Order: sequence, then C-alpha cells, then structure tokens
Amino acid sequence: MNNLSYTGLTGKVVVPGQPEYEQARQEYNIAINKYPCAIVYCFNSCDIANAILWSRKQGVKLRIRSGRHNYEGYSTGNRKLVIDTTLMNDIKVNTDDDTVEIQAGVRLGYLYERLYQCGYTFPGGTCPSVGISGLVLGGGIGLSTRYLGLTADSLLEAEMVDAEGNQLTVNDCCNPGLFWALRGAGGGNFGVVTRYKFRLKNVDKITLIQLRWDNDKSARLEFLRVWQKWLLNLDRRISAFGGIYKLGAWMNSFFYGCPEEARQILGPLLEIPGITLENIEYVDFIDAVKTIGEIYPEREAFKATGRFVHRHFSQSELVKFIDIIDKAPANNANSSIRVYSLGGAVRNVEVNETAFFDRQANYIIAITSSWERKKEASLHKKWVAAGFDYIYTVTLGSYINFPYNNLPNYEQAYYGAHVRRLQRIKKEYDPYNVFSFPQSIL
Repeated sequence: MNNLSYTGLTGKVVVPGQPEYEQARQEYNIAINKYPCAIVYCFNSCDIANAILWSRKQGVKLRIRSGRHNYEGYSTGNRKLVIDTTLMNDIKVNTDDDTVEIQAGVRLGYLYERLYQCGYTFPGGTCPSVGISGLVLGGGIGLSTRYLGLTADSLLEAEMVDAEGNQLTVNDCCNPGLFWALRGAGGGNFGVVTRYKFRLKNVDKITLIQLRWDNDKSARLEFLRVWQKWLLNLDRRISAFGGIYKLGAWMNSFFYGCPEEARQILGPLLEIPGITLENIEYVDFIDAVKTIGEIYPEREAFKATGRFVHRHFSQSELVKFIDIIDKAPANNANSSIRVYSLGGAVRNVEVNETAFFDRQANYIIAITSSWERKKEASLHKKWVAAGFDYIYTVTLGSYINFPYNNLPNYEQAYYGAHVRRLQRIKKEYDPYNVFSFPQSIL
C-alpha cells in the first residue's frame, strides 16, 4: 500500500504522512480507529467517478463517507480508499414547488438553518452533525417522523455514481428499482449518491417538549409502561425520543400544534410522579431543533444498537429492562435504554413501497453506552452486548442506521422480506461488489 500511485485521483487527496491526515481519518465515534490508505474529498461527481475507477484499477477497497456517524465505522477502514462528500454541500431551495436539492455532504444543522430561512421544516434527525446521506438512505427518523414520515418518504429523486463511474438519475421513472432500494436499504451498497431532491412542508412555530425524572429510579419502570400504552392511537402530530438510565428517565418531543393541546396529549406522562423538568413551550421551529441539537457532544466514544418493537412488553419484560439498566457502567444517561417513536405517517406508506421494511413497528428500542477513558471501553461494550442479547429475544428486526457488528443474520434483521429483492438490485447495479463493507448487501 505504501507504494501506491495516486495518479488519477482528483479532488482534495489526503494520504498518510500529510499534516491533515490524522484529523481527516477520524470518525464521530472516537472508538473507531482506522487508517485508510487515502481520503478523497470530492468536489463533484467527476471526482467520485475517478476515485471509484482508481480503486478498481489499484485493487483497493473503498468506503463512502459523508457525516462520519456510522456507529460501527463502516464508512472507513484500514488500507481502504475513503470517498468523502463533505465538500459537496450545496443546497438549492425552490419555493415555487416546495422542493429542495441537497448535495450528499450536507449536515443536518446547516440544512435546518437554510430551510427555516425559507419557511420550511424537514423530517431529519436530531444530531446537527449527521450527514443527510446516511440518514435518508437508511430511512431516517427524528422528532418529526410521526407527522412527516421517514426522511426517505420525502425523497423525490437522487443522483448516483455507479461502479463504472456513470452518473445515474434515480426516481420513480428512471431506475425505479434502485429508487426503491435507496429509500431504506442503507448507505454504501449500490454506489455513491451525490444529490437528493426532497419535497418540503411549511412551518413556523411548534411546541418543544422536554420532560425529565432525574434521580428517581421508580420513574423508570412507570415511564416504559406508560410509553408503550401512550403510543397507541397517538396524535400523529407528535413524535418523541426518550429513555431510562440508572437514576431516572427523560423524553424530548416535537408537537406540530399549540402547548395547550400538547399538555392534553401528554397527560399520562405528566402524571408520572417525580417529574423534575416540564418544559412545554411554543417556539420557532429552528429554536426547537437547536435546543435538542445542543444535547449532542462534538464527538464521543460509544457502542450502540437499536431494534424494532412491534408489540407490548409484559410487566416481567419491562422489569428485565430495569435489571439491565441497573447493571449499567455509568450512572448518568451515558448508559441508557432509549426509545424512538414510530407509527403515524410512517404507516401511510405501504411496507413494499420502499426498502424500509419495519413500517408497522410501534417504536425503536436502543441500548447505548459511551465512555471517556479508553480503559473503560471493554466494560461498556460488554454491558451493551449483554443487554442486546436480551432485547434481541423480545424484538423483531434491526434498524440499519443503528448497525451492530455482532448482529446475527444481519441481512434478514435489517431488511426482512425485502432481502432477496435488494440482492437482485445489488447484482444489477454492482455486479462485481465494488461497494462492499462489513454487513453490506451480498
């Protein structure tokens, strides 16, 4: 690898030995520590095509990277060529037809700002440094999901560079099978997507909801019990992320309506004893986005994964979750079991209409743990693994945007009954498996 010729690569090429290489190789997850043979920051589709053709000629495997947020670091690798789209970050808003064209390297914080300036909301995620590509290609959840659907449900068109370096237009008319696959089958499987076109919805103010039960262990079981019942027939204008940790529970939510109505909808949750924060306020959409975004650290070392919940848990199953969290390595929310609401608009789209399979799930349950000292990593990883082993037995299907390297039969877990169709599309658009990585479609 040290004797590679980089002739043929265009864009900004960063290789080992250059001053910027150390920073360029890093992922959002500090626990990922890989050393690519080169990182190509692409300015356009031509740079991407050149990188793909170079990798094939040199016999070097490639990875595709935008926001660097892949939980398992599948967007990088030792001695791999990393195609990075960070510098492709243009946004074009069309207020005449309420659409936006977004290049592949755009981060959510920047996107929310630009769209709000034009009066629009967007069904994106909550972490501002997440890239649009990884989010939408895996389906995409956030605090607008139950009202606006998955991020992928607003996608109208995409452009992709394939394994031959060709640029493809992908929509319902052009390459419709590929368009089906790009909406939920995860990033990096079929090619390098360079541009997205989304439909938009106008918004001004929403109700931001933040609830906390700090230092109250009794609230944890009650929160989980109320949560799963509360989601039944819930007003689709409200979406929520929440969870439990060793000492308490929390929930963050967006409601596309006024605070008075929100309080009525939140009734069962507000009745949980021991509440320490009850913030329910009518704010500009962008202020709500920023408030939640500030929760996320710039980078962190962590292990996490998530599964789909399709049924009510029994009392004994809920108690088992409490047993798991009581063994957590961290007392604060660094070690937690989290829940992410689904339903609502997600179910408006038929299961077979896109590659995202688990549309009928009630919510996602995740287990996650982060640490500051490297010597603590093993303890946190073991706790996540043990917790996942139980969660796996009471859930059905895994969320591709929360990948887990120890997941059994990963294609079936991520894609359900869509596996074989996705495998056929993979062979059609990438017959030589140029775009491969751990847990890629085979």
